[in-house]
Amino acid sequence: MDTWTPNFSWITPQLAVGGSFPAAHAERLATEHSIRAVVDLRGEAQDDEVLMRRHGIALLHLPTPDMCGVAPAHLDDGVAFACEWINRGERVLIHCEHGIGRSATLALCVMVSRGDTPLDALERMKTRRALVSPSPEQFACWCGWLERHRTRLRTAWRVPDFDAFQAIAYRHLRTG
Repeated sequence: MDTWTPNFSWITPQLAVGGSFPAAHAERLATEHSIRAVVDLRGEAQDDEVLMRRHGIALLHLPTPDMCGVAPAHLDDGVAFACEWINRGERVLIHCEHGIGRSATLALCVMVSRGDTPLDALERMKTRRALVSPSPEQFACWCGWLERHRTRLRTAWRVPDFDAFQAIAYRHLRTG
């Protein structure tokens, strides 16, 4: 009996954020969860592209060290890749090792690129995956991406300051 439980959460009907998974379960991602594309942000490991392809899953690897900000080019590439698959009506999993910081950072960019305001995206993600809590460095790279894309997205929202971010992202740390 296989008791593996996937470590990911559906943030939207087409976008999941989570942690790594055993290679042996790639087929289950495709068959049980209809995932057709995966973005792997781990710098310490990498999903098997041949195995993923065998199960009909496209893979983009954007190596990023744990707790570090995601490189601007990686954010742009990851957003383009995820949005391409979502626009086709497919489901996408963005993951790192634990699904807390790197994957959340990229997924926030994807959500904003698709119309969410930054803090609405963060609130929705935190509500659906409570352990999401990007590091201060990851917050900074997200803000950099937001600044670069505000004009292109023609938005009225402001880039959030750290106080607004941490009130949502780190609320699980509050006591009392």
